[in-house]
Amino acid sequence: MITPLVAILILSATSPAAFCQDSTKIKESALIFADSLIKTDVYKNWSAYADLAPASVLKYYGGKDGFVDHAQKVHPRTVSSFLEDFPERKILALIARESEWQCVIRVSRYIFREDNKKYHLVTYYLGQTRDDGETWHMFDVSYNSVANVIYLMPDVIGELPIPQPYIMADEDEVAKAKQEAAESAPTKKGATKKK
Repeated sequence: MITPLVAILILSATSPAAFCQDSTKIKESALIFADSLIKTDVYKNWSAYADLAPASVLKYYGGKDGFVDHAQKVHPRTVSSFLEDFPERKILALIARESEWQCVIRVSRYIFREDNKKYHLVTYYLGQTRDDGETWHMFDVSYNSVANVIYLMPDVIGELPIPQPYIMADEDEVAKAKQEAAESAPTKKGATKKK
């Protein structure tokens, strides 16, 4: 016979492993849907792009057609004049709440403009699933602003860290990295000589 204490001990011992297994599966699923969002954007498959967005995002733009119209207007600033590598994707945060999961995915790629100048484009996808990762609805935060996320997706989990997307010229990024390295480098103190 299993007493309540034994049941609690068994559940508490197995729950972390089950959570890790579930979260791994859910992360993999989120990245698959992020790949779909990337591809629909690159190939300008606007209907499929809109189908991946949460209903609240479509509502914010007045429906699917309004969302597609907005995406088409913003899209040219993310286009590269040369063929580029597939973006790097990384899940920055994955949080469960009641019967849903939400995530923030960092999408990073280099694009080239008509002047052959290289830029680093970093954006963030905000995703939501209510069926344990079977389907995800997500959108590119850079197509609006982080400040407007609460209006685009009113049920966003407040603890989700959503950084500001950016586009930075390659030489500016190198200069920034050098500056940050210099600022974080320990200062060397001169050795004192004994007399």
